[in-house]
Order: sequence, then structure tokens, then C-alpha cells
Amino acid sequence: MSDSVYFDLSEIPVPVSGRFTDHNHIPVIQFNASVKDHTRNVKRTVSKSIFLTGSDSQPASTHFQEVHEIVASGYSHDGNYRAILRETGDKDKKRFVEIWAGDRMEACKEVTDVHGAFYNDDFLSSISFSYKDRTVLYVAEKKTKPSIEKESTEGFSYTPSFGEGLPGKKTPIIFLFNWEKSKLTTLSFPNPSILFGQPIFSPAGNDTIYATGYEFTHEGRLLGIKFCFNRPFGIWEIKLPSDSQLDAADDDQKASPCALECKLRKLTPPDLSCRSPRIIVTNKSTQLLWISNATGGAHAGTAAIHSLDITTTVDPANARVVVDRVWTPKDGEFPGLYCDPVFVQSPFLRLRNTEQGSLVLHSTWGSTTRVLLISVDNGEVKDLTKNSGDDLFNWTVLNTDGGRRILCSRSSITKPYELVVGEVNDSGTVSWRVVYTTPVSSKISESLSCLAVEIIPIPNRAPTETILVKNLNSKASAKDKVLPLILFPHGGPHGATHTGFNPAVAAWALEGYNISMPNYTGSTGYGETHIQALIGKCGTLDVGDCIESVRHLVKLGIAEEGPGKIFITGGSHGGFLTGHLIGQYSDVFTAAALRNPVTSAEISTSDIPDWYYSEFGIDYPMQSKPLGSDGTESSSASFNVPPPLLMTPDFYKRLFLASPMSYVEKVKVPVLLLLGGSDARVAPTQGVEYYHALKAVKRKEGKADDVELLWFPEESHPLEGVIASKVSWFKTVEWFKRK
Repeated sequence: MSDSVYFDLSEIPVPVSGRFTDHNHIPVIQFNASVKDHTRNVKRTVSKSIFLTGSDSQPASTHFQEVHEIVASGYSHDGNYRAILRETGDKDKKRFVEIWAGDRMEACKEVTDVHGAFYNDDFLSSISFSYKDRTVLYVAEKKTKPSIEKESTEGFSYTPSFGEGLPGKKTPIIFLFNWEKSKLTTLSFPNPSILFGQPIFSPAGNDTIYATGYEFTHEGRLLGIKFCFNRPFGIWEIKLPSDSQLDAADDDQKASPCALECKLRKLTPPDLSCRSPRIIVTNKSTQLLWISNATGGAHAGTAAIHSLDITTTVDPANARVVVDRVWTPKDGEFPGLYCDPVFVQSPFLRLRNTEQGSLVLHSTWGSTTRVLLISVDNGEVKDLTKNSGDDLFNWTVLNTDGGRRILCSRSSITKPYELVVGEVNDSGTVSWRVVYTTPVSSKISESLSCLAVEIIPIPNRAPTETILVKNLNSKASAKDKVLPLILFPHGGPHGATHTGFNPAVAAWALEGYNISMPNYTGSTGYGETHIQALIGKCGTLDVGDCIESVRHLVKLGIAEEGPGKIFITGGSHGGFLTGHLIGQYSDVFTAAALRNPVTSAEISTSDIPDWYYSEFGIDYPMQSKPLGSDGTESSSASFNVPPPLLMTPDFYKRLFLASPMSYVEKVKVPVLLLLGGSDARVAPTQGVEYYHALKAVKRKEGKADDVELLWFPEESHPLEGVIASKVSWFKTVEWFKRK
């Protein structure tokens, strides 16, 4: 394979968001995509409009245009207004809030001196328009003052952040901008240790907002929230001052905006971690919905969806479960919900057979993701992607039109992204139409057509299975029966490998390898029982699943044992498994590449120290404020505060014995380590320590060159920067070809 194939594959645009609109009464889809630019070594955001005229399979569309300076944007409920959060400049950044009515800018306010960076993530950010007047809310970082005087301590106080993937996000502030009066205000709360994100206006008026409240642990930690849905957070009702108080708020254009004292009420219980409030208004009722996971334990277990009628009064005791957690699904049946951090902006459909509407989301289902239609009335779940033409597609819901149409992205290992519109009738039957197909060169199209994908169950380890990618055109060497195999376990461990397009995997396969990606015990998409089965057994049960998947492929004649036959790579918990497998089964593999791996008991700099306790069977106390709390400290005074969790000798021994470091002296294969110096999830010192330990082992054998470490100082846990991704891929292939 030529180097250009990797670049061509990795530069394919990835759809990230979209919405329905219209232009001169013609339905239009506007969508954004993320593109890697290897010439400039940056990720770019580009936008395209697709005109849904007639029934053509490929409707007319505009060319991609780069999105400049827009951090985030959102639309009013009627679609007439658009709020844009804009940041200009490179060094001397300036920030503006803009309100647009069609092609006309109605208002623009500079907020550079008012607050820090705008939020645009899935976990904290929001843009929500009032149903009542011309007010929009958004979230931004609190303005900090640097220390000027040498003797001053101002600016040096420690403030925890939200951890990995959310750099610089420590103190989210909710801002209200009334553009008719050009007035900017902030919300103030009785307890500064509760931080609010994902706020939305209530349809009842400007006096009520619903938001997700994030709380500190008993140790004063703000645990990392990316990919972790078991945190002490819940849904809160925020009551604003009266209209007269709002009108009286003095907004000095150059000073800090007026802070409005708000009243709080917790709507969810402390044993559930609840997020992503959304509101659906029908002729029958107004419902507040949200997603929950169990608090503590597995960081990404099976989710539930809840609903609360807020039509007239708001009584949290009346909240009901729309979709509950599924523990042990039967073969082929709904395995439970494993969804993104948030619902999409507009997740609802209005079908005549439901009084309270229907909800659409995508969720992991085994080794795929599927689009689910959920009745808010009775919680009935329907798989809308069943019998859609290709069971190996991976689906992502981007938005709905609030009526009958769904906008989705789908892909598979062999088919890059398509945009698909689904039209749902009253009976819940959907018809899909492809409206955009990612253009690829004839060379790439021909190359991908040579790959085959299948999902293979692992005998006696149900429901463990592996996704196998085979290169049908590459020929094994004269001395080999089959192509060499790369084992690629996912991280988490409570995540999953899906069948969606993955340029690195496709490029590996085109390089002449078969790829096996096992979904071992603890993976999402198979029921809560499967997730809980791994707790306390990391390093044994998951490792056993992975090695049995390799043995099964050998039995099937897909892989061979021996030098140059089987390789392994993985990141995070996948790196943990890689370290275990090359230590416990040192004669099976030929070479290994580990990305930001968990290798030892160093947890002091991790944003998720609870992971090390919970995954290895030790309880980590985690509870949020009680149902009905007003947010003050006194509302939780009855809670028993546990003692601090310390790294005792017994706990250290337990972690050490469960870590790859305990097998380091048994490692025989060449090992490549790829580390991000700004990793806030897994201390990069773990990988460095593992590197030096391996150096000592290899030097004793006269093979010191069999260990190498690449250090990316600015990279965080995923190692997903353009340069880091490129260098890591090429170096891994080069490492495996050393044999």
C-alpha cells in the first residue's frame, strides 16, 4: 500500500452535526463535517447544504465551505433566530455573541472582557432560546484575573477542572443575553460547589431553567466526565428572579454583568447520575426528559431514560422511567441503552399514535450502533435500522425536524460516511433515503471493496464476539497460510468496538493484515450483566476473552501462530490488555504497540482515580445531593462523610498484581510505546516507567533496541491530533514489519 492511501482514508470528512431547514420553501439539510488537513496539520470544520428536491438519490448540494471563527451556534424554537458564539484572532482573541434573523444580524455584543472561552462540548455547553422573549442563554468559562503583584496569591488558587478532553474548563457560568435590550446577566447560586451545564429554558417562561448540576466528591475532587456517566450529577430546576428584578438588573457594558440570585431544587435522586435535559411540548402535555446511569461503579453502564410532566406543577415524585436498564437480554433482543453524553439538539418526532411524542437516538447494540425509536408514552423501543440493507452499518443520529424526519450518518469499515434521511409514518415504519455519499477516489473505492467484514462469536465466552476485517486481495507469503493478524482490543473497558468506518483499521488491512477487534466481557451493548461481570476481574476475565478470540481464529484457519504471524496494539484499557497479553502469553505475539496504556498503580494525576478502585472491586463512595435539595450545604448535612481514600500498601499491592507491570519480566516481544505528555486520564509516567522497566529486561537479553517510546508533549489521552495520528500509524506499521 502506498503512503497516500492512509492520507486519503484519514482525510475523508466525518459528519458531526446537522439540521433541517428550508430555503424558498425547499427543504434543506445543513451539516458540518470534521476534516483532517495533513498539509496544514490541523483539523478543519466544513459545512455543506443539501437541497431535498424530488426523489433523486443524490440531491443537489453546495460545495464544502470552511467554517471560520464560529465556536458554537443554535436556533430558536421557531427557527427564526440563530445565535452564534464567535471567537476571532489567534493571540489577542476577541469574543462576540451574535443574533441573526435569516441573513440579517439583529444584534452583536462583545464579551471578551466579561468571561473566558465559550463552551462547545457535549457535556456542559448549551445554547437555548427563551420561549417568552428575545433572550438566549449560553455557557462560558469564568473570567480569571492573572496575578500581577509578586506577593499576591490571587490567580494561584487551585481550581479542579473537568478533566481529560475538557482543557481549561473549570468554572462554567450560565449567561443570559437579551438582545432586544442588549443586556447580559449571569446566574448565581447558593452553593459554588455545584457547577451547572447543559441548561435549557422551560416553555413556561423566563423564570425557570433546567440544567445538569455537577458536584464534587467528598474529597473535593471534580472527577473527569468524558466517557464517564456514573458521576455525582443530576437534573436541577433553577428558578430565576421575577421579571421586575430582571428588568432592574444593571448591565454596565464594560463591567461584569449583573449576577441574578437563583433558587435551586434537585429533581433526581442521589443514586442516579442524570444528564441531558430535553423538553417536548405536545397538545396533551409538556414533558421533561433526561438520561441516567447508576452512580458509581462501572463508568459507562446501561442507561435509562426518565420523564417528568411539567405541564402545570413540577413534582419530582411523579418522575417515571420511560426505558429502564436491561440486564440479560435474549439473543437478538434489545440489549439496553448505551448512548452519547447528550440527546441531539432536537431528538423528538410527532407521530399520531403517541400522545407525548417519540424520541430518537442511536445506541450500541452488540458490535454495531443502531437508530432507536422510543415512545415517550409507554417506552416501547423499535429498531429503525433493522432490515435497512446492511447489518454492518454503524448509525449516528444527527437531528430530527421535530416532525417525521430523522437525519443520520452511517458508515461501515468498507463504506465511508453517507447522510441518510428517514421518514417515519404513524405506525413507526421508516423509509430511508441516501442524500449524500462521501466522494472517494476510484483507487480508494477499489481498495475498500477488497475488504470483508464479519462478526464472529467466541465459543464458550458468550456474548463475547470479535469484528474481523479481512483483506481478500492480499496474498500470504509462500511460507504462510494466511495473512498476519493484528489483535486490536478497545479501551474503556466499558466501551465497544463498532463496525463503523475507521481509516486506521482500513489502512492496516490494506497494508496486508487481517484485523480482529474483540468486544470482551465488560463491553457495552450486551446488557448490564455483561458489564458488571468484569468488575473486580480486570486483567483476568477480559484478558481471557482476548486470548480465546485469537485461539478461535487460529482454529478457523484465519490466523496462524508463530513468528511474524500475530501482532497486537491497543490504547488506554486496550493498552492495559496489550501489556497483559504480551506478558502472560509471551510466545503468541510477535510485536506490540501500546498507546497511553494503563500499566501500573500510579493514579495520583488521573482525572478518574475512582476507576482504579471500582474496576478492581473496591467501593469508591460517590453520591450527589438528595432529591429535593435546595443546593445548600445544610441540605446534605445528614450524609455520612467517609474517610479519605489513601494508597495503602494493601491497595497498592492489589493494583500492582493486577497490572501489566507485574508481568514485565516475561515480555519477549519488541514493544513500541506512544505517549501523550498532556494525558490527564492515564498518567503518562505509567508508560515511561513501563518503558524503563522493559529497557532493563531487554538490555539483559542484549535487545535494548526492542523497546522504543514516542513522546507527544501536547497530546492528551486519545492521541488524535493530526500529526500524532499520522506518526503513530506509520510507526506502528514500521514496528510490526520489523519482525
